[in-house]
Formats: sequence, C-alpha cells, structure tokens
Amino acid sequence: MENEAILLQVRDGDLVGVGSWVYVWLRAGADRPVVYAGSTGVPPVVRTWLHLHDTDPDVGRLLARYPDVARDPLDVLAFSVPPRLHRAAVKAALVDRLESRGLLSDRYVGDPPGLLTSNGAVAPAVDWMVGQVVAHTGVSD
Repeated sequence: MENEAILLQVRDGDLVGVGSWVYVWLRAGADRPVVYAGSTGVPPVVRTWLHLHDTDPDVGRLLARYPDVARDPLDVLAFSVPPRLHRAAVKAALVDRLESRGLLSDRYVGDPPGLLTSNGAVAPAVDWMVGQVVAHTGVSD
C-alpha cells in the first residue's frame, strides 16, 4: 500500500476547491435503476456517507426514505458540475431526462421530475451524464 497525502484547503472558514456535484444512486441489476438523484457542494464521498449515516432526515435522506438502503446493492455515480452551470439546473434536467428515459425506479425517493425549470445550457452535460448511467448499469439504450 502506498502512502498518499491529501491537501484540504480551508479559506475564510470554508473548504475550497471541492467543486459542485450532482449524483445518482443506482440499484444494481435493476431495469429502472435510479432510486435517488441529488446535488452537493461537498465531496461526493462525504455526501454519500451522510446519506447513509446521518439520522437527520434532511441530511440522511437515503437512510430516511429508502427502507432497503442497508440491504440493496447500490452504486453512486457522481458528476462534477462545470463552474459555468448552475448545479440546481443540472440536477433538475438530470432528473427530468432520467425520467423521460425510463430510468427512475418505481422505488425512486428523490425530488420529482418537473420540480424545477432547467435551462438548455445544461443539456450537453446532462446527456453525457445519462449516457454514463446507461453505460454503468447496462440498461439498454
């Protein structure tokens, strides 16, 4: 095992350089695999851990909303949101596109499609993200 150092920078009382992310929780092997879609300004590994362990239902959303979180095999795909795009718009468009492609599970527990108005500027990034979901899950296109 190699040693590895990770530099975390705190400036003005906050982490810097961690980016902006959207992510999807996928039920492995399911035809309609997406059980949750979210967005965050913290590293996806931190947000995933919080979803699984924080007892506040507004923070540990998967723990609170998805009863089989401890039993189902789940994968999380996280996508960096380019700085020029608004994270909420990307998430809204992603949920809408996943729904239109029939990828939202009947057990989906995230924000409903059509909740926010997305804008066309996010379409290329969202199309790529949906392609990654399809590729990861093996669901036919």
